[in-house]
Amino acid sequence: MKSSGWGSNTALALLCGMSVSVAAQAQTQAYDIAAGDLKTALDSFVARSGVQLIYKLDDVAGRRSHGVKAQLPAEAALAALLGGSGLQLRREAGNAFVIFPVAAPAAAATAATAADDTALATVMVTAQKRPQTLLEVPSAVLSMSGERLRELGVNDFVALSQYTPGLVASNQLVGGRTVQTFTIRGIGNDDFRPNGSPSAAVHFDGVYMGSSALIGGQMFDVARVEVLKGPQGTLYGRNTTAGAINVISRKPGRATEGQASLTVGDYGNVRSEAAVGTPLDEHWSVRLAGVYDRSDGYQTNLGPGAYGGVSAAPAIAKNAAPAADAKSAASAFSAARALIAFKPVDGSSLLLNLHGFHESGGAQLPERTLASGKFAPNAPYTVDSNITPALRKDSHGASLTLDQELPGELLLSLLTGYEHLQQSYRWNDGQPIRYFDIDYADRVDQRLLEARLRNLDGAERGLDWVLGAMLFHDSVDMRSALDSSDYLRTVYATDYRQSRDSQALFGDLSKTIGQYWSVGLGLRYTTERSGFAGSSLDLNPYATSLNRLAFPKVPVHFDEHFRDGRWSGKGTLSYRATPATMLYASFGQGFKAGGFDGSTITSREEALPFQSETVRAYEGGVKYLPNGPLQVDASLFYYDYRDMQASSVRNIANVPTGVRTNVAKASIVGAELNVVARPMRGLDLVLGLSTLRSSIADVASDDPLERARRLRSKLPNTPAYTASATVRYQRPVGAGTVLVSSLSGRWIDKYYGELDNFQAIGGDFVGDARLELRFGSRWSLAGWVKNLTDSRRYSGVGTVTATTAPLLRAAPRTVGLTTTASF
Repeated sequence: MKSSGWGSNTALALLCGMSVSVAAQAQTQAYDIAAGDLKTALDSFVARSGVQLIYKLDDVAGRRSHGVKAQLPAEAALAALLGGSGLQLRREAGNAFVIFPVAAPAAAATAATAADDTALATVMVTAQKRPQTLLEVPSAVLSMSGERLRELGVNDFVALSQYTPGLVASNQLVGGRTVQTFTIRGIGNDDFRPNGSPSAAVHFDGVYMGSSALIGGQMFDVARVEVLKGPQGTLYGRNTTAGAINVISRKPGRATEGQASLTVGDYGNVRSEAAVGTPLDEHWSVRLAGVYDRSDGYQTNLGPGAYGGVSAAPAIAKNAAPAADAKSAASAFSAARALIAFKPVDGSSLLLNLHGFHESGGAQLPERTLASGKFAPNAPYTVDSNITPALRKDSHGASLTLDQELPGELLLSLLTGYEHLQQSYRWNDGQPIRYFDIDYADRVDQRLLEARLRNLDGAERGLDWVLGAMLFHDSVDMRSALDSSDYLRTVYATDYRQSRDSQALFGDLSKTIGQYWSVGLGLRYTTERSGFAGSSLDLNPYATSLNRLAFPKVPVHFDEHFRDGRWSGKGTLSYRATPATMLYASFGQGFKAGGFDGSTITSREEALPFQSETVRAYEGGVKYLPNGPLQVDASLFYYDYRDMQASSVRNIANVPTGVRTNVAKASIVGAELNVVARPMRGLDLVLGLSTLRSSIADVASDDPLERARRLRSKLPNTPAYTASATVRYQRPVGAGTVLVSSLSGRWIDKYYGELDNFQAIGGDFVGDARLELRFGSRWSLAGWVKNLTDSRRYSGVGTVTATTAPLLRAAPRTVGLTTTASF
């Protein structure tokens, strides 16, 4: 089944649910939908039947339904809902229903072929934990359908950021495909260790991922991705200073359907993806999906050269001397998901989500972009590592979601989830000697329970509310071996364990006042409790250690604790100037919980907790989202950023020491513009613009040079300007054959990856092209080019100083073919 997302010829319409077979539509089902607002009744009908509806919001707005309470086929139940409303229905190809005014039969034919062929889609989101159109959400939200993600080749968050104004996503050191960090509107996270949390709360099918190590393994068979910008402290809670990202997978439907794709590209890239969904009987349905992706990578390890096979002292083992390897970053990734849905009675549903992924092979290492002592910069896409990079990750998880309608037009939702990850990886410091080479071994376990109660009659009463509670626990075990045989002539071992518990109560209310105004208020109170215990040891395997000269406090043993309780929330005011235009203003506050430094601890002071950071956000915007050929939304915002968490120098026993702590107060001012247009039949234009101005106003550091250097510097990952655009054109080229061509690109101004602003990255343009032939609705063949201009840009940053700048380089130009079959 083809998605009805971006670029569909039926994009004028609001597309709800999934299509079903004619036989499925003919089956009878119990319906109990109360009389009231027609839009609310249609939403309930879609939720019960799974039928796809196509209609204009303006046709439905303000109309009422008599409801239905009977055992009926889907078409008969829908006809009963429309009775007396002045609307009628017709069944279309693909087993969907088109709803149109009785007095305008010509409009129905137009709707079935995308009206005037220039109307745009009405997008549904769940940003406020209930189905709404983008026009109904008084905040900045970007939503991308699974179909558009497929066309753009978006398989991870770094690729997603190419099409999302205000979002910068970066790969992390030896993180492989599944560790990526985000910065949204200048608020982000630079901690690559698994005990750190993203500043944007990432949710997969409603389950919050508490560790950066968990967020990258489920980006396949996706129905849509939502990016919520700005603090989301009420409904999403902890660690939402930047915003929230929702990834919603495709759910089981009431018809048997599926698809499979195969991609072959240069650099040894092969990606295969498949999914199938089917009902098992009138109560049970299932969807299975999987992906396999391998690549030879695009980095060559030249080996350590003359520094291989030697040592700093006779008693020390010789440095490794791996041979040159053009596939040192070769790796493979596989993942699977099973969704099992059970609907025992009308108004009650269960969804079980079982998922997991595996990643193994080599990994990309950071390049030296500046001379480091006697070591010259690396040539692009090469390193001179003395180690062979290695990476292995295994993860599995499960979630169970219960939705139960209750008397009084209420819906109770219960969600519980569990995630487990074990990973090991070997990291080189960017030099051909054993300066600080690290082997990591980590384990992450998390559990979550969330309950929400909300009303279902919001459209009729002009009042929507939700109350909820959440419990969260995770534990992170981190072990590492740090090899400094050629520098400090020793090897260090660390063994840390962190545990966290969080509880929250929250409520959110949205009220319509009169015909044009709406107000919203949300509050959340969260408690945080965490512990961090462990040790760092000097193993001194060669009896030659120079540890006392560098880290006199090693060995270190510590057992520290952190507690906090915080209010967060949001207030909104919106004005509906026209049925398709909304102006809004909002104030929000979010926080990111305090915690601990998970890197190598060389003194007890470094193991002390840092405190929570907060962001107060002021935003105003306008959304013009009609069903016509042009849609625009724009926003202005100001952020007051306090107690920013980052690394800084502290004098510990009169010794300057780098620690992770609360370092700065900053401000951010910005604006965004999104434009979607269809100027003519088959032609789609998407434009996104973003501008950011950030400045550090206060610096906490015991190093006067660091204070002076950071004061008034720019926050990491805050380019002054970003522009992205997509041009897509489709036209028939034969009986049942359509040619779809697209060009897309992003230009990003220079920015810095760290607080000290030592080295600028960015300042480049990256463009992609795609040409696809669609043979009916069942098969397609596409050729594509990514990074058309072969830009040698960077996608991640290591520990940058005034004299060293290890950076991860993004992919060069790549080409490939993708074929997709659907049934």
